[in-house]
Amino acid sequence: MSHIDSFKHALVGEFIGVPVYLTLESIAGDFRCPARHLVIGGGSGEHPALVVANPLAAVARFLVEELQTLKLDGKTRDAWRGACLPFVRQDSEILTFCDWTADDHEEFRTRCESPFHLNSYGIYKSRMSLEEWLILGLGEFIFFAMPSLAQDIMDRIESPHGPFRHIRYSVILLVPPNMPVYANGGNAFRSVLGV
Repeated sequence: MSHIDSFKHALVGEFIGVPVYLTLESIAGDFRCPARHLVIGGGSGEHPALVVANPLAAVARFLVEELQTLKLDGKTRDAWRGACLPFVRQDSEILTFCDWTADDHEEFRTRCESPFHLNSYGIYKSRMSLEEWLILGLGEFIFFAMPSLAQDIMDRIESPHGPFRHIRYSVILLVPPNMPVYANGGNAFRSVLGV
């Protein structure tokens, strides 16, 4: 077997009913993914893998979008923009859809648009593409829940979480730290991992 179950990974949570994993080692099986990246699906019998190939760029895109509404003084706004723009300008893809069929894309879009999801893509689809919504939502998640995946940006911003009063996308449901999981690496939010 060469899917994610054959490699060390930790369960982070759930995105529209599909498990979200943190890779603890590089994946070189049915799909490729470096260590310390997020993967949606990709387990045995699950949805095909969606790899967050560039977590820094996802966080940068999220923060640049949020700069339009955050209440920051001009100097702070310029510093945040300066910290993010080098990563927004990267040409590498942010999301990698590994071996997805047209049916996989359609089924995934339907799930994302479901009104049962609090901040579903259905709310945003007149303003942005599905991929942009995914990038912004995943960037928001990484920024708040797993900032070490975007350390290069976090180190450049003073008090990064301070100006935020609410979350906008909230796309991933977290697995509580003490909940047992079957992932080959356990629960990503156990204090011992320090993520």
